Amino acid sequence: MKVLISAQLRPSVVEAAELTSLSVERADGLSETDVDSALRTAGAGRAAEGHAWLAVAWLRDQGPAGDPQWTDGFGEMIAYAASKGWTDPGQESVRAHLA
Repeated sequence: MKVLISAQLRPSVVEAAELTSLSVERADGLSETDVDSALRTAGAGRAAEGHAWLAVAWLRDQGPAGDPQWTDGFGEMIAYAASKGWTDPGQESVRAHLA
């Protein structure tokens, strides 16, 4: 799963079916501060110290509606991230590499 931050500072999810990785890519010229602002404005999370902390609920809402297989796979992705310490304690946010 990949979150793209456009030059217009709008986050969107691409490759939603790819549930074995999670990253945030930004348009050329965008700073971490720009990414942070874009994520916060969209209710999608925040960025700090080279990582994005994505809102799990926002990510879930970007997936295919009504697809139980995707929902199960997404839950497994978050559980794996939690097992590695890549979520906050309440599993409301998950850490992603910021490229």
